[in-house]
Amino acid sequence: MTKLLEVEQLSKSYRHKTGLFSGTKIVALEPLSFSLERGETLAIMGETGSGKSTIARLIAGAEKPSGGEIRLNGKPLQATDYAERCRNIRMIFQDSLRSLNPQITVGKQLKEAVRFNTNWDAATQQQHVVETLRKVGLLPDHYHFYPHMLSSGQQQRVCIARAIVLAPQIIVADEAFVSLDPSIRAQIINLILDLQQDMGISFIFVSHSTEIVKHVADKILIMHRGKMIEFGPTQVLVNHPKETYTRHLLQTGTL
Repeated sequence: MTKLLEVEQLSKSYRHKTGLFSGTKIVALEPLSFSLERGETLAIMGETGSGKSTIARLIAGAEKPSGGEIRLNGKPLQATDYAERCRNIRMIFQDSLRSLNPQITVGKQLKEAVRFNTNWDAATQQQHVVETLRKVGLLPDHYHFYPHMLSSGQQQRVCIARAIVLAPQIIVADEAFVSLDPSIRAQIINLILDLQQDMGISFIFVSHSTEIVKHVADKILIMHRGKMIEFGPTQVLVNHPKETYTRHLLQTGTL
């Protein structure tokens, strides 16, 4: 059976200009490989600058890899139509308010994605957006709200609604819950788990919190200074970590 997502020898480097005609190559991500099944959750952990957010951006298509290959349903992403990639891989960002357009209502922001990716009429588009808002625990009236009129938890629910509105196969959440109060964070995480069960979406969580990761992840990938240190099923990695860095991470609870 073809895996949903296959990452093979993926790497990323940047050129930092140090002179008029020269530059220094900075390796942000050394070659690494892993896979993701349908309906599965992968957590990527590591300290700031470890490369975990680089992996998220590469998978989401926000950046191009320097080497290696990413395959979705057995097909290289580089050969996948851009619109198809946007439908199938969506992102939830850390700062929910900044990721929303302050000058456009919630409903119109979600409707734009639907309008560009379906041939539905305007009434059907709006109905679908309203149903999506309901799925994430918001009211139909929130369709007409501007982002600043919502609480931080509601803003994050809007971002989740925007991510699921096209029924993607994968959602990449890059430190999406770190700024939320603990009680709101718990509600949002439970919402994510419910949506995953209902819609069969696979998730990739970039996170500092081992408690969140233990709760939601099927697999964990540990990053350190651009290298993959460990990768495996959550229970195996939590109970029998092989690397000192992994043990330290699990003992401290956060980075």
